[in-house]
Amino acid sequence: MPPFYVIGNLKMNLLSREECDEYVSQLRREMTGKTFAHARGIIAPPVIHLNRFQHLPPGFTLAAQDMSQETKGAFTGEISPLMLRDAGVGHVILGHSERRMYAGETDELVALKTRLALKENLVPIVCFGETEEERRRDETVAVIERTIRTVFSGLSSLFAERVIVAYEPRWAIGAGVTPTMTDILQVKVYLRKLFSELYEPALAERIPVIYGGSVKAAVLPSVSWEAEMSGVLVGGESLYPRELIKMMSEAEARFNSQD
Repeated sequence: MPPFYVIGNLKMNLLSREECDEYVSQLRREMTGKTFAHARGIIAPPVIHLNRFQHLPPGFTLAAQDMSQETKGAFTGEISPLMLRDAGVGHVILGHSERRMYAGETDELVALKTRLALKENLVPIVCFGETEEERRRDETVAVIERTIRTVFSGLSSLFAERVIVAYEPRWAIGAGVTPTMTDILQVKVYLRKLFSELYEPALAERIPVIYGGSVKAAVLPSVSWEAEMSGVLVGGESLYPRELIKMMSEAEARFNSQD
């Protein structure tokens, strides 16, 4: 049975070493006596603090919030995937809505980063989603198709099934609102259709699709298993280790009830 991902994107928070150490300590305390066979935690701290997150509790792995499309060279301010791998990073978030909004990242750039991440043995978490204006113009499907075809074009089956796809409607980020379960499920169904056109149906079913956008424990059922998603990308709530563990526990209980 595939895992259920609970991915915490800490963004530009935890501004000191002390805050980071306290966060990891809280996470370890909350995990005391708990083991998860199905739920998998992933934490993405600010890159400057990756070294403070080297001792995550069992069941958690380390991610980066972004990376360069280059491995080395004269690229001031960029972070190489080789640096991330050396720092113990296993996953990397690519194309997050805030990178697209503030840094002008495009699907083409995200595609380059995705290929390089896979080549360097990092698991890319590829984000995409429509803006409020695109939603009003009923362009959600067009946005999905453009991103998926750009990122996965020419990507081998072996690489494709290693990608985690994160649908994050940009109008929901930080707004405290979420799409309905039906809205999310329709996106999931369309994604499967696209993947089936690009790859064999069996592989299309194996590519994990998760949801991100104002995720809280209270809405977890409607944005995840009821919408047939394979996990969640958590923003603000991930700053509270107890909330992440609560989501993992609820997901684990859901899996166990189906055994």
